[in-house]
Amino acid sequence: MLNDLQLNSILEDFDIAYWKINLLTKEITWSDHFESLVGKPSLEEPIFDFFINKVLHKDYKYDFRIAFDNLISTTDNLNQEIKIKIQNDKYRWFECRNLKSKENSSKEIAVLLFVNIHQSKRDQYTIEENFFYYRETAEMTSTGGWYIDGLSKSIYWDDVTKRIFDCPKDFQPDYEERMRFYATEHQQMAISMFDKCEKYGIPFKIELKMLTHHGREFWVVATGKPVYSDEQEIIGIRGVFQDIDVNKSNELNLQNSLDIIATQNSRLFNFAHVVSHNLRSHSSNLSLVAQLLTESNDAREKLNLLDNVVDISDNLDDAISELNSMVSHHGLLTKERSNVSFNKALDIVVAATSSLINRERAKIISEFTALKEINYIPEYLESILLNLITNAIRYKHPGRKPVIFIQTYMANDQCFMEVSDNGMGIDLEQYGDKMFGMYKTFHRNPDAKGIGLFITKNQVETMGGSISVTSTINIGTTFKIKF
Repeated sequence: MLNDLQLNSILEDFDIAYWKINLLTKEITWSDHFESLVGKPSLEEPIFDFFINKVLHKDYKYDFRIAFDNLISTTDNLNQEIKIKIQNDKYRWFECRNLKSKENSSKEIAVLLFVNIHQSKRDQYTIEENFFYYRETAEMTSTGGWYIDGLSKSIYWDDVTKRIFDCPKDFQPDYEERMRFYATEHQQMAISMFDKCEKYGIPFKIELKMLTHHGREFWVVATGKPVYSDEQEIIGIRGVFQDIDVNKSNELNLQNSLDIIATQNSRLFNFAHVVSHNLRSHSSNLSLVAQLLTESNDAREKLNLLDNVVDISDNLDDAISELNSMVSHHGLLTKERSNVSFNKALDIVVAATSSLINRERAKIISEFTALKEINYIPEYLESILLNLITNAIRYKHPGRKPVIFIQTYMANDQCFMEVSDNGMGIDLEQYGDKMFGMYKTFHRNPDAKGIGLFITKNQVETMGGSISVTSTINIGTTFKIKF
């Protein structure tokens, strides 16, 4: 067998680097060429950890780790195409595959080759290779992949998607006529979700009524997320359609038979938490302005801050008056409902949290055209918006300014509101069942009290609605409320 010096010399001529792995001791040795490509880890950092954390592209960490563990534990073959960050901080495509040989009877060595395929990959790369699903799973679950190319304004469907929509295999969807596959009542919702994903990078997972190639209505779950270039610019959207028509029909039939009745105890419980939570928001805002006044040496800035104090004081007084009025009336749930403007409720919340919004340079975008008002308890709607907006700002992504998108719409004669952000996201696999529990927090934020989402869920359900959440780590979160 060739020694390391000979092997490295030969492979380097073909731009091939390699690892040598002792399958008994798990010790890894890099070739000189591999080290020249990616750099050298510190003495304190294990080679494999350095590769996973600082060299391998994040999209391939999970699969590579599984394949590597299988290689050293069961000697399964490893053959993957991965992206590696070389020393100029650019990612390049490599094909990683193993060659095995026994140097002697007591020591088994695996050689892991890294073949530079970047140029050929760019030349041959197809849209289908971007789809994030396994074909076998897609067939079993009626889940088809799609991709919208934002640069060429083209749409690509895989065979499963074409089958879901009763299209022939050679069918090519037209970008300009894409909305013809969406039911009329859901077209505006679809346009909005694609628009905010393309512009702001906000992912979506939503149930939609769609039309087949021949006009038959059916239900799907549409899931999508932005696709970024190496320069972190959004260049497209990729996702899946899952046919849920049978399950959705059963759900709608069941939903029509349900009537959620809130008891007086739950109303009093909600009211107590509205008092504590809403007043804490105003007092926190006031404390923040007081701190800024103390720290500021600029007279003009202090005058502006004093205006904020007046606004906060007025809002606090209004809140106390409204809460006092709620206490003085019997039968809150039935007597205090009124037509509430979403714009007006949002303006009140923005005014109450203006200091937090300005400090974090948050951007709030609203779209209430499809549903401008709702028959609701005003204080409840304001509290719901307050909790979801302040949560989105507190749990912003550290690498970007917080963007919050709020929209309302009608679907199947039901009123909906969605609050989406581009923040840190939540690991729903780990925390999904605890999402709306009392005193449950999911990030190490010192301001987190673990009560806001608990209050919000109880308020929504007390009014006969429901709330759900979808989230992707480092991409963002969407709360969906059915009133």
